[in-house]
Amino acid sequence: MKLVYLIIGVILFLSLIYGEIYEYRGVVFYPNGSQNVDISKLYINYENPESFNIYIYYRNISIYIPYPKNITINLPPKKFKISIFISANKINDKWVVYYKIINNYSYNILFNVTFPDGFNIKSISVLVPSHSYKIITLSKIDNSPTLHFGEHNISFNVPGKVKIRYSIPIPFSIIKSNKILINGSIEWTATYIIKNTKSVPLNINVSYWAKVNNRKINFGNYSYILYPNENITKTFSIISNYVPIFYIKFYDWRDIYENITIKPALKVGNSYIIGLAKVEGINFTTSKKMYISTITKSKNTQKNISIANKEEIKNTSSKSNLEQKTSNITTSKNKKLKRENVPLLISINEKKIKYAIIGVTTTIVTSLLTLLISLLFRKTVDIVDNGIFTIEDLEELYSTVYVPEGCKLGKILPGGITIVELNDIEKDLAKNLHETYNIPLNSAKAIVLGIKYGGRVFLSDEKAQEIALKIGLEVYPFLGGKVK
Repeated sequence: MKLVYLIIGVILFLSLIYGEIYEYRGVVFYPNGSQNVDISKLYINYENPESFNIYIYYRNISIYIPYPKNITINLPPKKFKISIFISANKINDKWVVYYKIINNYSYNILFNVTFPDGFNIKSISVLVPSHSYKIITLSKIDNSPTLHFGEHNISFNVPGKVKIRYSIPIPFSIIKSNKILINGSIEWTATYIIKNTKSVPLNINVSYWAKVNNRKINFGNYSYILYPNENITKTFSIISNYVPIFYIKFYDWRDIYENITIKPALKVGNSYIIGLAKVEGINFTTSKKMYISTITKSKNTQKNISIANKEEIKNTSSKSNLEQKTSNITTSKNKKLKRENVPLLISINEKKIKYAIIGVTTTIVTSLLTLLISLLFRKTVDIVDNGIFTIEDLEELYSTVYVPEGCKLGKILPGGITIVELNDIEKDLAKNLHETYNIPLNSAKAIVLGIKYGGRVFLSDEKAQEIALKIGLEVYPFLGGKVK
């Protein structure tokens, strides 16, 4: 029966909560991942229809609300566990902006972003998993060597909890009686009764004592859980020829934890718009192949290391003969994979992969599509996902061979081999491909380089070959060792 009382009591007690509580923080995010929070406030619009004593405990602060009240409590400023990084690159006549949101909370957060005017995406909603990130890729046709990515707004809600303690007046009584003992002494008896007249269980701390001729006699301190319509009855006796006075002191309460939201706030003049945050703008300027922001300068991340002799086949007829030979070898061995004209948003039979493709639309697909634009303008290269070659491999490869960083190199190498280091954005894309489609990381890097530079892509992993084909790359199976 007590369990039933407890369940019913919790439901009824929750119905006694009236009003609204949330925290808001005046915050400005910067494109280099930093932020500034100038205020943190707890807003309380709380009614008190049962005349409870209400205490709210939040972030090591206790707030007492004795009557219906609409108040705002100042809190120490606290930053959000959220970072925003904005970088950019220019491909031909198009600026590409990579907008990275990092969520360091232990739960998923939905972000709504309104971007500056002029880009292919005006606004977007993106769910960022806990302790993870999402990259949104934007583009803008602009021949200018500089790009101003203006300030804009972002909105989100972060879950939080407050402890609310209700203290509720309940009735009590003390019944005093006495009797004369055989030896002529007087025995005094006090019966204490505390009754829970509320519809919820209550925690109770009680102290009992008596005073006899200015002498205090303690009967003890007790703690109870008193269920609805139940009584606590305690009896104490003392022997005294003086008339005692019996006392009781008790405190009853009910603690609940209420979910609240923590919201950003946008300062406008002397007021704040609750629910919005400002992201500061940033300028980008072209500098040959790399683009440096005015806030954070990125180091050169495109590093080519020559591994062997960089011999070029300058004779046209020789090159033609080599290509013909390569074609003959490829045809005879039936090594070329069939190209498929399918859209980038594909549906693979495995449910897990199908779900992953849909879930990473903004982080992978948009970025890949942006890089694909430049395929027609790239020189012909071969890209492989492994640095261990066979003689047959060397016969089929062109004079320029790109191998992504991290691949183990063998003793036999092509003459024009170059180890290519990926920049941060390309590494993120490769990581996403690797984790989403469960393909080797080096194969994912090779796919990203294939999208960037064009040419033929040689892959050791069959699943990676399928993914690359569906993206639209020219894919061949690689004859070298297994990808590591």
